[in-house]
Amino acid sequence: MKSTLILLFTICLVQISCGQDKLKIEKSENTRLIKVLNNSELIGENTVDYLSVRIYKIDNGSGSAGFPSSEVSHNLLIAVSEFDEEPNQNLFEIGPFYNPKFMKWTNEMEYQREFEIEYGAYDERKLLKLKVNINELEME
Repeated sequence: MKSTLILLFTICLVQISCGQDKLKIEKSENTRLIKVLNNSELIGENTVDYLSVRIYKIDNGSGSAGFPSSEVSHNLLIAVSEFDEEPNQNLFEIGPFYNPKFMKWTNEMEYQREFEIEYGAYDERKLLKLKVNINELEME
């Protein structure tokens, strides 16, 4: 009995130690992905119940706001995911916004989230309500 257990344990141990492939390092050539991962900022997150929503802002480059001071505009990336072993996921992009700021979550339905974004120049701020679910992003 002992020898059988030792043999099985040895076979499993050899299988585990030899089962890993060689590690591989690759440099990404996807310039959009490189920019998003290096320059995005998480500004809002809601991960309750069945839906996860993350809001990122990413700048559109120097001078994109159209002012002589080289200020930038931003686009918002809204990443939406269900909770599951293989979840449905989507990514929406909206913009450009000048100086966007996440304000608050306004409604949390089971499969939909609503939130507010404030944007614009200091003396001309506007408020935009957005609704998102796994399939679409809508402006109110």
